[in-house]
Amino acid sequence: MNKKRYVPDLQRLHSLAERNYAALQRLLTQSPDEPLQREILVGDQLRFQIAEKTSARYTTDLAIAQTAPDTHDFVKASFIVRLYHDARMAEIIDCQGQERLTALTLTAENPAYPRDEKLQLNQHLADWLKLCFQTGRIQYEFNYAG
Repeated sequence: MNKKRYVPDLQRLHSLAERNYAALQRLLTQSPDEPLQREILVGDQLRFQIAEKTSARYTTDLAIAQTAPDTHDFVKASFIVRLYHDARMAEIIDCQGQERLTALTLTAENPAYPRDEKLQLNQHLADWLKLCFQTGRIQYEFNYAG
């Protein structure tokens, strides 16, 4: 039996990570003294909170969590995105509490997992960002100092 070894498409994965980084930078544009936090409303029901979880010289981790509608926690979207500022790339490092994400998954151990889990999750991030740009809105508070 001759099985072909799965080889991840690194060019596609890196291209997707670069596009996700650029989209997140547009979404999170802010003034330097403002804390990195956003609430995005999508449609009438969906609400997402984006907050900086950790920050280092070359990376920033963002926690993105669905806060509405009121449903069980296991149904709500929740993921952590790491921004690599030196490489200008972004990738999901935690999705629904699953931290051990890999580009290769041995399907013999668990055939339910896709072989390209990392690519699929980062495509999910790209789709989520597209949804935010197409139908999302951000509430702003205007402070009038007069």
